Amino acid sequence: MSTGPKTIRRGDLFWCEPDEARGSVPAIAHPYVVIQDDVFNRSRIHTVIVCALTSNLKKAGEPGNVLLEEGEGGLAKRSVVVVSQVSSVEKARLGDRIGALSDARVEQILAGLRFQQASFFRE
Repeated sequence: MSTGPKTIRRGDLFWCEPDEARGSVPAIAHPYVVIQDDVFNRSRIHTVIVCALTSNLKKAGEPGNVLLEEGEGGLAKRSVVVVSQVSSVEKARLGDRIGALSDARVEQILAGLRFQQASFFRE
């Protein structure tokens, strides 16, 4: 059994195999960005919080999503971080590391997540 990567940092991009296809969750390996704080990434917790990426550029116009350019973080093509597709995955399920996003991009993703979560509390 794989133990996953030894070092995981917020902003890292990894390939990840899904548990199973359901709804809008892809049935094949896709890139994901780690959004979990490094305090937890360094801990003995066996899971990590990630956001899905898609190459469907139409998703870039959805509230909170972040468009990434080709080459950013080692991505082979333009991609969109889908802030509504947040998952907790076993660290052992993380595949090959693609690269890492800049701190500025990570802040954009976190702002998108805050925006999305704020909508839960509107009356």
